[in-house]
Amino acid sequence: MAQPKMLQPVPDAAKSAREQAKAYKSVFGPRSLELGDGSIIDIPPHPNLRMLDDEQMAAYEELLFEVESYDREPDLHIPEQKLDSGVILPAETRRGAVLEPHRLDGKLVKPPYTVRVVQAAVGDDLYARLRAGGCNAADVWRVWNEQGLELTSRADADPKSNGSTSSVAHVPAPDQQ
Repeated sequence: MAQPKMLQPVPDAAKSAREQAKAYKSVFGPRSLELGDGSIIDIPPHPNLRMLDDEQMAAYEELLFEVESYDREPDLHIPEQKLDSGVILPAETRRGAVLEPHRLDGKLVKPPYTVRVVQAAVGDDLYARLRAGGCNAADVWRVWNEQGLELTSRADADPKSNGSTSSVAHVPAPDQQ
């Protein structure tokens, strides 16, 4: 009996995946951003796509963990409910939404959360180049928003995606046997 093939580690797997996505002009690839000084940098996909290098992913996840301690709206208590069908929905408490602008212990988070997401995703060196080149976090968010719209358009056009605007051709009923 043949042994199953063991997967080998891929050095810099996220970087390799981004480079391949860029080479094939994939919607998941990094995007080029021209800075005010004429230089061009690559912006990685949004951190939610999980294509960051280990250090950047760790920084992003630390930020997400920190957000759990941010100030929130009051919790919402929903009492037990009895439906017309007789089913009883138990009481529950839903945690209040994180306040915006983000704050911790009543003080604004600085730098703002949106800036910190960019800093985590691109790393300190690339963020410094971005700022020195006359751009800021809003420019990165614009790139990510454009990429998000492309991803949405792609999903909408794919008949296999849930909620797609395309339809799959009707399949006739099977022949009777």
